[in-house]
Amino acid sequence: MRSLKEELEINFTAFNHELKRRLNETFDALELNNQLYIGSYERLSSFEAWRAYVIEQKVSSSSLSFFLEAQNDALLSHAFAKIGSWRAALQSLRSVIENTLFCLYYMDHPVEYQLWEAGKNQLPISDYVKYISKHPKFYQIDDNITGAALLKREYSILSKAVHASATSFRMTGVLQHFPTLMLPDILKLNQWLTRERHTIQIVNQILITIFFEELQGAKLRNLRKSISFTIPKNLFEQIRNQFNIRLFELPDIN
Repeated sequence: MRSLKEELEINFTAFNHELKRRLNETFDALELNNQLYIGSYERLSSFEAWRAYVIEQKVSSSSLSFFLEAQNDALLSHAFAKIGSWRAALQSLRSVIENTLFCLYYMDHPVEYQLWEAGKNQLPISDYVKYISKHPKFYQIDDNITGAALLKREYSILSKAVHASATSFRMTGVLQHFPTLMLPDILKLNQWLTRERHTIQIVNQILITIFFEELQGAKLRNLRKSISFTIPKNLFEQIRNQFNIRLFELPDIN
């Protein structure tokens, strides 16, 4: 008669084998939609451009660490989406927003960062959202241009995904096997793409609003090109009128 330890080791071996099989099958199935992932990767390029051209020069190393984490979260979301782990991909998108807000808040509040580092400044996320929405550079500018309106809507939606409090975000279902770690589901892919587009748009609009002086006129052409992948074309003229920043008419974003 097998011991419990032996039984668990046998079960682990079976689980590990099934995990590898499902991982390969799901990845291969979702590769059929590779053009959609390329569009995502184009949007992700904006993080590297912002970091290299602006963020590293404008913020402290402490604040920069939050932005690097936001960039990593965005890449994680893309990677999880490549293997059909949708809820984890959505959770990572929420972290993108959080770490971007942390970067900008602690850029302006070095003393509060020291308290945060000591574990004595654990603010609710709503405080960071309120801070950026009431930032002087956001004053009297349409929330649709700064990204503040989309931020409030999207963060609420992503929070539902994190807690699976809406059935549409659940990985499990009546007709699905348990555990459901990966799903090669085009509907889930499109759902994630919508959230990913909005998240990266929010980050770029907020950064434009904060650092618009760095982008005016002919400045930082390559950064403005990367940003152009992330902003809907119907906002280009408004951004130009508000900030004197010209974005580029690139091929349609997926």
